[in-house]
Amino acid sequence: MRLILRRLRLQATALLAAAVLLSLTGCEVGDSGPPPAAEAGMRIAVPAYVNPPDTAFWQALIDAVPKVRDVIVNPDSGPGAAASEPYVQLIKSLREAGIRVLGYIPTEYGARDKALVNGEIDRWREWYGVNDIFFDEVTAVAKGVPTYAAYAATVHEAGGAAVLNPGLMPDRAYFEFADAIVTFESPVSSYFNMKEPPAWLRSETRTEVWHIVSTAPLDKLGEVVDRARQYGADHLYVTDDREPNPYDSLPSYWGAQLDAVGG
Repeated sequence: MRLILRRLRLQATALLAAAVLLSLTGCEVGDSGPPPAAEAGMRIAVPAYVNPPDTAFWQALIDAVPKVRDVIVNPDSGPGAAASEPYVQLIKSLREAGIRVLGYIPTEYGARDKALVNGEIDRWREWYGVNDIFFDEVTAVAKGVPTYAAYAATVHEAGGAAVLNPGLMPDRAYFEFADAIVTFESPVSSYFNMKEPPAWLRSETRTEVWHIVSTAPLDKLGEVVDRARQYGADHLYVTDDREPNPYDSLPSYWGAQLDAVGG
C-alpha cells in the first residue's frame, strides 16, 4: 500500500529538498551492495529488459560477476500493476550473486505525474525490496532539477541510490544529487561525435558516469571501450541489438565485451 502521509510530506517539501541537495557535493547511501566503481575500475551496467523465464540470459549475467555490477530490471515499464513472483525470485538470485539491482521507472522527461512516480518508488521497495532506482526519460535542463532532486531525496531516504538517464550530458546541477547519470544512450553512429566531457566532471563530482551504446558491431567494440575510458565512464554497456528494444538480448559478442571492459 502507498505511504500516503509520507508522500504528501515529500511533495510539499520538494523544492526545499532540492535546495538542500544542490548545496552538497554528493549523497551517501547505505553500506550494502558492491563497492563504488571508482574503487574497482570500469564495470558493466546492463539494462536487462527480459522476462525471468529466459534463464540463459540471466545466468549469463550472474556468471559475469564481478565485471557486471549493476542490472536494471523492468517487469512492465516499471514495477507493474502487481507483484510478480518470478521477479521476486530473480531479484533474489541476482543479489545473492553480488549484483546490485535497480528498479526501472519512466518519468516522461519530467512531465509524468509525480504521484505516479513516487508510487512506483514505493512499489519497488514494498514488492521487491528494491531501493535503488533507475529513472528513465530524464530531462537534461535546469528547470527539471527540483523534480529530480526530490525523487532522489525519496530514494536516498530509503537508503537507495538514484541513477538518472537523460541519455546526454545534463545541466551541471544534476550531478549534485544523482548517484549516477547516463550521459550517453544512443546508437554507436553518434558515439564518436560526442563532445569531450567538461573538466569538472572528473575533478569536482563523485557522481558515476554511465554510457549505453547500441547497434555497435563487433569491429567497433574496442574503439567504444577505448573512448569510454578516455571520457571517464565508470560503467559501460555495448550491444549490437537494435530498436525497438535493444535491451531484450545480450550482444552477440558478450564474452568479448566482458574481456574488453574488465581487462
